Amino acid sequence: MLTGSHSVSLTRSEFAAVRAYVQGMPAAMVVGRYLADDGDDEDAGESALRTLLGLRDRMVQLAHLHDRADLAELLVAGPGRSNRGMDRRVDALAELERLGTAAPRAEHGVELWFGPSLARRLRDAEIVTVKSLIGLINLRGTGWWRRVPRIGAQAGQAINRWLAEHRELVRTPQGQPMLAAHVGNRAPLARGALVPGMPRLLPLELLASDAGAPPACPFACGVHVVRKWLHASAPPAGATYAAYRKEAERLLLWSTIERHKGLAALDEQDRQAYLAFLADPQPAARWCGPRAPRQTAAWRPFAGPLGDASLRHSMRVLGALWAWMARNGYDSTARWLPIGGPARDAAADIGMATAVGHMASALDTGSAAGEGVVDDMALVRFTAWLENESSRTGGMRYRAAAAAVALLRECRPRFAGLVALRWKDLRVLERVPEAEAGEAPDDDRLVLSDTALAALRRHWQDRGLDLYAPAGADVPLLGPPVAPPTRRAQRKLASTAHPPYSVRGLHALLSAAITRYRRLDAAFPAWSPRELAREARHDRTTSASVEEVGTEGELP
Repeated sequence: MLTGSHSVSLTRSEFAAVRAYVQGMPAAMVVGRYLADDGDDEDAGESALRTLLGLRDRMVQLAHLHDRADLAELLVAGPGRSNRGMDRRVDALAELERLGTAAPRAEHGVELWFGPSLARRLRDAEIVTVKSLIGLINLRGTGWWRRVPRIGAQAGQAINRWLAEHRELVRTPQGQPMLAAHVGNRAPLARGALVPGMPRLLPLELLASDAGAPPACPFACGVHVVRKWLHASAPPAGATYAAYRKEAERLLLWSTIERHKGLAALDEQDRQAYLAFLADPQPAARWCGPRAPRQTAAWRPFAGPLGDASLRHSMRVLGALWAWMARNGYDSTARWLPIGGPARDAAADIGMATAVGHMASALDTGSAAGEGVVDDMALVRFTAWLENESSRTGGMRYRAAAAAVALLRECRPRFAGLVALRWKDLRVLERVPEAEAGEAPDDDRLVLSDTALAALRRHWQDRGLDLYAPAGADVPLLGPPVAPPTRRAQRKLASTAHPPYSVRGLHALLSAAITRYRRLDAAFPAWSPRELAREARHDRTTSASVEEVGTEGELP
């Protein structure tokens, strides 16, 4: 039997065998009469007893599944020692046989349906009932087991199959199935029109748009506008494109289904309503679900309510969309923007902190020099903390973060440009023969301060490299000291001896460092690595900031 789940269906012969056992018949005789006896003659008695005790345990489990603890106690007590005791146990078995096979219920403990070892691991992860297990699967999808220690693919898939078989049995008090309908639903989505009464949500690539009839269909016109904006803003295969597409399709779907408006008809009141919706997408069954392929019926626009950082990111992306629309002559676009400029606290309407709300409003209007700018002293304190953490055991990640921050401060690249920097882009005086005394170099390579060079050199030492004698000119300045044990990382390592950080990986590294530092310094203005990069380019004009917002390694 697979350890994923127990079968609690019992035959009439098995009930008859246990009935004879509790009435005092010897185990070997019971098994020989009622059950197939495949045991060895030398230990037939022990084998028969183990068989009967196993059957009794399954009947105890069945009694608990029916919430009949009284029947379970009688069976656990063993054979009756008097005629009355035997009669009570026989009656208990008759009642249990009458109840029949039990259906799983939300309040059942996991040990009632799964093997002892599997149930113990689930309980260690605080998954104690069928309800909590379904809640995790509704949140994380069919790959939920990746978040549970010591639960592998085989056990996870066995539980998924068991829940799928019992989907209609485990229900809420209102009679609705607890397992979300879209979980595990791999049915392909069909192309459809964006209309208020659309039967199910569709991703942007499956929304039909007719460029020849925008006036007759404002919803199709919005799809056409968004596609033109995406084509003009980012390469189709990049992370920025995916981030822009996600925010735009969310707004398109919401404006059509919830407001019955086309994109160009949205005004500031709609903007406030959309902010509130992002903080709590309702109805959740329609809008929220675990990550799933975009072409399947399990796809949903949201995984859940957005936090403060995600709200700010959404407003940055949509601000870029509206700026593009204004530059390209689309009507009524100014009505979406907040009245009053950066002083307007748009996020306060959904309960965000005042400082966060001012930051969101500043970003919405394209300002890159208002609240949220990291001054030099704040960065000095942050880098000093990174240096202190780098000296501790296991400080490789902090040394890598310190090198990345040093390059952001002194080279001033866009965030995505960090991963593209190579050794050949760096002018190290010790290795440039033409840098004679008093002779200025005639190239445009990067020149770093001694402090930044020291941080970069420590990071290279963690990677087993010498900054002044690298293995090749194309070695990336930033790269993971130890390759993660993932198949993708191993493929990159096989393709190149010194793989660089991906934009996503470097973003995660700096995000973790900023999050930990903010526990010590809650006043630190930066909330994300992109804000560190924005500080390095704060002297750019406001219009350029709006043009490039969201392109610095935005993550989907």
